[in-house]
Amino acid sequence: MKKKATNQRLSFIPLTEIEPSDYQRVTNPKQVDNIVKYFDEAKLGALTVSLRDGKYYIIDGAHRLSALRSLKYTHALCEILTGLTHEQEADYFRRQGEDKRPLKPVDLFKAGIIAGDETCVKINEIVKSNSFQIGFSHKNFYLLGAIHALFSITEDYGYEVLDDTLCVIANTWAGIGKATSGAVLLGTAEFVNRYGVVEFDKRLCDCFGVVWYEYREAMRGAQYTLKARKYFCKILVEHYNKGLGSKSKKRLKWED
Repeated sequence: MKKKATNQRLSFIPLTEIEPSDYQRVTNPKQVDNIVKYFDEAKLGALTVSLRDGKYYIIDGAHRLSALRSLKYTHALCEILTGLTHEQEADYFRRQGEDKRPLKPVDLFKAGIIAGDETCVKINEIVKSNSFQIGFSHKNFYLLGAIHALFSITEDYGYEVLDDTLCVIANTWAGIGKATSGAVLLGTAEFVNRYGVVEFDKRLCDCFGVVWYEYREAMRGAQYTLKARKYFCKILVEHYNKGLGSKSKKRLKWED
């Protein structure tokens, strides 16, 4: 195969701008249904698209794209390839698994930092300023592997909320591995976006185990949709209000 001048970057793309491609496999409805049923933003990964003639064509992730649309998502984290013709896209599609392991979102993100991608650089600065690093570990609290969650928070709420979210998590649940999972990052960001940081670290520091248990039990067998982050936020509000009188000015009001 001839050498191609192909560049790649990582960015959030509106789903309405992603076009189907004629070299894709036929969509399997059962596979899409399974993705929807067991959906977890932290495990989604990045879709691969080609930017050609001003349009984004899906190369890898057509089933995940269909699932996101079913779940009413508006954007997806994508690895964007540029410089490919239609024929080269098809060749890339059929050869993408040869002689290499597929790049993980963490790998793409780190490459984006070095490449100077504005969003990747800014997110990384916020991550580092709160004593975290980009990486992946189920046990290491300070390694953030839920890249999709970081991009989703930035896209939905902005950099300031991402900064505040990482700050309160670091100050409240330091050392607890699950506290930097995608679900917690997204649910805490929803809280911060609604109420600010208030006394988050003081009122919620000793209840992570209970909050996580209640969330997992509620989500058992349920679809991981955008409502999941709101439900996690609701649990945080309930525990935040514990011990506060009904007329206390510190009580937070929950509105779905």
